Amino acid sequence: MDGRFTRREMLRLGVAGVAGLALAPLSTPQRRSRRRGQVRNIIFMVADGMSAGVPSLADEFGKLVRGKGSFWHQLLQNPEVTLGFFDMASLDSLVTDSSSASSSWGSGSRIFNGWVNMLPDGTRLTPIAQIVKAAGKQVGLVTTTRITHATPAGFAAVQRRRDDEDEIAPQYLEVVDVLMGGGIRHFDPSLRPDKRDLIREYTHRGYTFWNRREQVISRERPDKVLGLFYNSHLPFTIDHLNSEELKRQVPTLAEMTRKALEILSRSPNGFLLQVEGGRVDHAAHANDAAAILWDQLAFDDAIEVVYDFAAHRDDTLVIITSDHGNSNPGLNGMGTEYRQSNACFERLALAKCSFELLPRHLQQRTPDAVREVIKEQLGIEINREEADALASALANRMPPIWNRQHANLNGLLGEILSNYNGIGWTGTSHTADYVWLTAFGAGREEFHGLVRNTDAFYKMLKLLGLSHKNPTMSPQEARKYLSHLPEPTQPHWA
Repeated sequence: MDGRFTRREMLRLGVAGVAGLALAPLSTPQRRSRRRGQVRNIIFMVADGMSAGVPSLADEFGKLVRGKGSFWHQLLQNPEVTLGFFDMASLDSLVTDSSSASSSWGSGSRIFNGWVNMLPDGTRLTPIAQIVKAAGKQVGLVTTTRITHATPAGFAAVQRRRDDEDEIAPQYLEVVDVLMGGGIRHFDPSLRPDKRDLIREYTHRGYTFWNRREQVISRERPDKVLGLFYNSHLPFTIDHLNSEELKRQVPTLAEMTRKALEILSRSPNGFLLQVEGGRVDHAAHANDAAAILWDQLAFDDAIEVVYDFAAHRDDTLVIITSDHGNSNPGLNGMGTEYRQSNACFERLALAKCSFELLPRHLQQRTPDAVREVIKEQLGIEINREEADALASALANRMPPIWNRQHANLNGLLGEILSNYNGIGWTGTSHTADYVWLTAFGAGREEFHGLVRNTDAFYKMLKLLGLSHKNPTMSPQEARKYLSHLPEPTQPHWA
């Protein structure tokens, strides 16, 4: 050895408290040369639906399944990182949905849940992607959801209903340079109801179409990319890891993020990149603790990729956050003096599939068959009474459950498994908590303390040397429009 430490080693040594070695700052060149407020690039990272307790659970889970804690946990101990919270309320609720949340960052205005960058009176807002694109910068959206889903749409699209993803898909043309995620069904003419061939339209406008992982990890670096790797959302990480076919076909969030940075970093005027770990939210809706933590670790890998890019620059701001909590998973105290909590938590490492795939294994729905599948796929041996309840739920005979949010198969399964893995839930829906906010790089000081969600739009534009004012509406002004809204048959974000 030549006596020098790598960045990762310095981070680890700092965490361990080795005498004489402080936690590594972002990088020596950045400290010397960065001029405050001079921002050329912004990378905005969102762990969708990440409740406040998830990062600490993911750090411990990483130690169990990968022999190392989370990179975010190490980053938080760095003195050159700014910590804060976002207040993410929407215009019509203390509890936001993802489209309203992303639109608040993307337009500087609070809107109704379920809308995308549009006020209740139909006023169309200008999303940040259009503004920075007009200023000569490039734009990227990378996600594990459909690329037309709520969070990426909130930075680049305008739509009355977030569910109208067929209408959102063409809006990225000439606005977003790099698109990578799921959602082939909204671009492929054989899958769109109107038979419109958006893949052809994108390629005719200079986009390279990718649909395989090997293209993402290759040395190819086209100027513009439409990367669609699954019909709907990309598979949960836990299912990806347990399928050789998926590992060959579908890139990870970290791989897509690395490729997006390779392409966008060539922009002479800088770029805006949003990176979303979207399936954390879906796992939380399902009360699927193992799926949440595996997808959170996949998001953590993307954080490390972004850090490796930004730590050596003096012109890049990185924001890491969530759009809302979801179901608020937390490790309960288990056993006498809570001494069984660790052992219960460790059972999460035994899971082999997500709750999304679990029903495929439940071809026989007798209590004995249910017990066997739960043991085989999740590593937990439930008792006969619990198996009877799940078998009844599978036959559409729901047992009595007083928390109505849990009166479904996933809610019941989450409640039963909590007796064994210790993870408790408030429900199966979004929550109103303030969300974690971490910032590093140029301009990070703008994001300390408690930040209103809409302020992010104006802070980002100011740091980029740009200016735009979108119209807003107060909750009092918006109230009169609520009575005219149709009631959805079911929450479209669930």
